Amino acid sequence: MVVCPQCQFENPNLNKFCQRCGTSLTQKHCPECGTTVPLNTLQCHNCGTVTGTVYLAVVIPSSSAIAPAENSPESLNNDHLQGANTSSESPSESSLDRIDTEPPTPEELQTPELTESQAQPLEDIFSQTDLEAITIPPEDALCTLQEPPPQSLERPVGAYLDRQERYQLLDALPALKIGETVTVRVLDTQPLQVSPLKVLQDPAATPSHPDVETFIIPAAQPYFSLASQTPNYFPHLQDAWESDSYQVILLENFADFPLLSELWSNRKTTPQQIVYWLGDLVELWVLLEPWGCRQSLLDLHNLRVFSQKSQQLCLQQLYFDQPDSALSLSNLGQLWQELFQQSQRTLVGSLTEVLRDLMEVKIQTVEQLRTALMVILDEINFPSNLPQQQTSQNELSPSTLNQSPTLILGEKLIHLEAVGRTDVGRQRDHNEDCFGLETQIKIQETPQGQIRSVRGLYILCDGMGGHAGGEVASQIAVDTLKHYFQDQYPEEFPTEEILQDAIFKANEAIYNENQQGVRSGSGRMGTTLVMAVVVNHQVVLAHVGDSRLYRLTRQQGLQQITVDHEVGQREIQRGIDPDIAYSRPDAYQLTQALGPREEQFVHPDIQFLEIEEDTVFILASDGLTDHNLLETFCETQLDPLLNPQTDLATAVDGLITLANQYNGHDNITAIVVRAWVSNP
Repeated sequence: MVVCPQCQFENPNLNKFCQRCGTSLTQKHCPECGTTVPLNTLQCHNCGTVTGTVYLAVVIPSSSAIAPAENSPESLNNDHLQGANTSSESPSESSLDRIDTEPPTPEELQTPELTESQAQPLEDIFSQTDLEAITIPPEDALCTLQEPPPQSLERPVGAYLDRQERYQLLDALPALKIGETVTVRVLDTQPLQVSPLKVLQDPAATPSHPDVETFIIPAAQPYFSLASQTPNYFPHLQDAWESDSYQVILLENFADFPLLSELWSNRKTTPQQIVYWLGDLVELWVLLEPWGCRQSLLDLHNLRVFSQKSQQLCLQQLYFDQPDSALSLSNLGQLWQELFQQSQRTLVGSLTEVLRDLMEVKIQTVEQLRTALMVILDEINFPSNLPQQQTSQNELSPSTLNQSPTLILGEKLIHLEAVGRTDVGRQRDHNEDCFGLETQIKIQETPQGQIRSVRGLYILCDGMGGHAGGEVASQIAVDTLKHYFQDQYPEEFPTEEILQDAIFKANEAIYNENQQGVRSGSGRMGTTLVMAVVVNHQVVLAHVGDSRLYRLTRQQGLQQITVDHEVGQREIQRGIDPDIAYSRPDAYQLTQALGPREEQFVHPDIQFLEIEEDTVFILASDGLTDHNLLETFCETQLDPLLNPQTDLATAVDGLITLANQYNGHDNITAIVVRAWVSNP
């Protein structure tokens, strides 16, 4: 099928125009000059702008490969998944390949008799005397036939990498050697054709394929899993196939992104950004370890940044660790040292000691390293708290030594971080909770000082409706809200009207799903919602149902900010005594939810807050908040979160474990957001 780029309608393979909207399926306009160019070409013929879709092809020879010639049946073009074929032509067939539908007649089976002239040879090539004179050496008679030498898999520029002639080589494919991996660029000449793996990666299709990874070749599985879990770091998988001789993995092309080492050397890159990158490398180390791909971090050419504006670290491709390698955090320290040596930047604050401890294996755990980086970040952000002799070391650039960094204090929030976790609990057989989070920190250098822009979006939903109900509703709500704020309001602080509109759209999406499924009564799926949008030091939060948001500060302690939308609370608001209100059998029944009813029945509570001191926000489903669990264990489980040296991920894992111990009857979900502010 060919997917229209305009309306996403699925068209037959041979269509030249979309059946729904009429958009061309073979041409597009150059984004630079507007010239119409074919989809299967690399560049605009008018201005030279790259208009084609380019992927990186990772070609891995098999250890038992005898690379076939191009025209042999086992050529490199022979094993691509047939789902991507757009050709209407059938391969030519011989009489040996054809299976006849009619059985042969007895006359056709009869062997023709030879005439006397046909039975006699035309001439005697060897006489009997000649035959007796021919001798065969014993060793030749016993030897088996020698196999022909391996053919090269190399391909010139312009050749196709697959049998369907879709992916055209932009770089020559060199001769492959066992144990080596070759990466080349290919042009997708059918970019609107959906590849089989793209279908599997469709969020709408993936839940119905719990064993989806079994359809993916082993070498491509790390890409599929890592990109789906943490898409910002890794290229997406376009396609993958294999034969007995080779494996091919097609990846999103990150080769043109800036090198991390180049931006590291850029004097406009701030000390804070350097520390953030170090933290990203630590997180990548953790993500890659289970897959045996930590070697991917140790090649400077493989470390890329999406853009100088976003500053988001990413990997061009994955490299598997050698079987006999024993990588440790000290190898990561060697990479850091290489980055500083190449850039000739001065180590910031106590990073010198941290790097030395890494190299000497005094830092042995990721938790120790995360804590050390947090301390370094504090040294940068609060230089006035450092001894005078240490302030001069607080820069990364030799050209700016002996100058302390300047912060514009109008932007109070200096750092924001968040971790989310969800668990099925001890008694449920499936998880109806869902969450989404996104944190962005941008730093701009100006002649007046440094301007920091901080933004976060945090959404938690607790679904209801049983199998294929609650989990669907909560996922729809999270996806709708994420897309709403990413597409329509990516920068500005949302008003109450904007927040209401977003929530109504989420409700409408679930309600329409209920209507299409002809669900009624208790069979209608729905979900609770609690969400927070942070823009610098301002916060707007909204909730529907009984999922909660708490705030924790040193001055105010733990506060429950939201009020549950349930019958018991409704009665209390009407003046009924709490003991009487919660003696009702329906006291905990929800009075508000997204999805079961139209928007006129949805009334989200919306509140505006400001972050005036170090603050921790906790968004939680009732699996975590039941039985006053957070209030009971605030001192031991929550108060440590206000200490910068407390690892946030470890603390959230601890909350999930605590809830399983005391509230394991339900699904458990938590998002913990930690905000640090500058000194007044």
